[in-house]
Amino acid sequence: ARLPPRDARDVADLVDSHAMGWYLCYFLHRHLDFRREELQALADMAGCGADIKWREPHGGVDHSPFWRVYIPTEELAVEVCRRSVLTRALIEVWGEGDTQEELNAAVKAFPDERKDPYIAEGTTFKVCVEDFGKTEHGTEKNPWSHVVARIDALKPVLQFRGRARMKGPQHLFWSIESANADDLKGVPSDILPRRYFGRVVATGDRSPLSKYDLKKRRYLGPTSMDVEMGLIMCNMIQARPGGVVWDPFCGTGSLLINAAHFGALTMGSDIDIRVIKWGKKDKRTGQNVDVWTNFEDYGLEPPVGLLRMDLHKHSWTSSAHAEGTLQGVVGDPPYGVRAGGRKSGGRKRGEDGTVKPVPEEHRENHIPSTAPYPFSECMDDLMDTSARLLAVGGRLAFFIPAAADPEDAAAAGVDSVPSHPMLTLRASSVQLLSARWGRRLVTFEKVKPYDAAVAQAARETLRERRKTEGGVEDLLERMREVVYQ
Repeated sequence: ARLPPRDARDVADLVDSHAMGWYLCYFLHRHLDFRREELQALADMAGCGADIKWREPHGGVDHSPFWRVYIPTEELAVEVCRRSVLTRALIEVWGEGDTQEELNAAVKAFPDERKDPYIAEGTTFKVCVEDFGKTEHGTEKNPWSHVVARIDALKPVLQFRGRARMKGPQHLFWSIESANADDLKGVPSDILPRRYFGRVVATGDRSPLSKYDLKKRRYLGPTSMDVEMGLIMCNMIQARPGGVVWDPFCGTGSLLINAAHFGALTMGSDIDIRVIKWGKKDKRTGQNVDVWTNFEDYGLEPPVGLLRMDLHKHSWTSSAHAEGTLQGVVGDPPYGVRAGGRKSGGRKRGEDGTVKPVPEEHRENHIPSTAPYPFSECMDDLMDTSARLLAVGGRLAFFIPAAADPEDAAAAGVDSVPSHPMLTLRASSVQLLSARWGRRLVTFEKVKPYDAAVAQAARETLRERRKTEGGVEDLLERMREVVYQ
């Protein structure tokens, strides 16, 4: 859609900055395609998702960290933001401008009745410098001199009558400057310099990244999901107390730990019995460690169950009462370029078509044989099983392969946007892992009760369309050709 002229948008920005409910959403400059989607998912969980409105950043640069968002009440803003991983803060902007003079004029124009309760006598406050693309420091003698300079620059239009308090202030304010293009460090130079000042209404929470740091975890696998992305995924499925989250490819349990952090009950399954049952020896202590000990180390509620289970031949009952068992499903299905997923099978059959049973003396340590599991089949199984077991309103999030180049991406054909008749796509976010390839997190919500006949018909139609229009297997083959050329 054509945007209004820049000066018209500046006027609209000024109106929005004074309007109740509009906040400056100060994002981290990470996982750019996930930032608004994560906040939207949290707003949906808080019950105000339909009310969320966005305004583009100053300068119209999509990857700028400075977006405007409308959230109906301050209480909801706090609820939405407090578990966000990619949001630094939601700020009630008192003023902004390209220069200090413009900033001061805007702060002066901000209604006094909105400012006075937070700067009155008897209050405590703290001002922080939270710049983007640059860092300012105080002097050795006065480490707060850069903060004092920002406060002094505002003194002609803003007088704090309360007391400054560095720890536990009643009110927190941020002074923000985005750097000039020549001074930007490690971020795009097309983000225009701008100054902001305002009251911090809510901040995101990145403390779990340190608590669950993979470097400190005793039981870990080579493909364990990094903590930041795992928390984002669990926010996308709205993991929370009162329901069960299932990871069908749980491995050493990284995603289960992230879901449990948000209070959800967890359940994991994996086709590899070794990671589920045996674990490994801790090199430092000699103790056997596994998924269970990881949960113990973090003081989290242990999983309700860990199963050696094949998604293709799962152990879930086919009875209708199983529907609604799960609050969420989250996973990272195997689609490796070198080696894909595996499913049960591969054992030689006799002339009568049967497979010999495993001898009793070998059952304790038996590792079932497996056969190749095409990603398209795995994806179909995952979506259909999730559609059957989720409660209406429950969510599914998983990764699929993605390409940066439109020509490469077109190879995915009908699987460019996965589909299922009981599920609606809520978000699709790309994480590039190289200049050409990456992965896409797709998040679905179950919107209607499961209908086996409708689901089966849709699956058969999808299989036929893949033959003529292409599918995810074609994209994977294209990736393999490039990697091994």
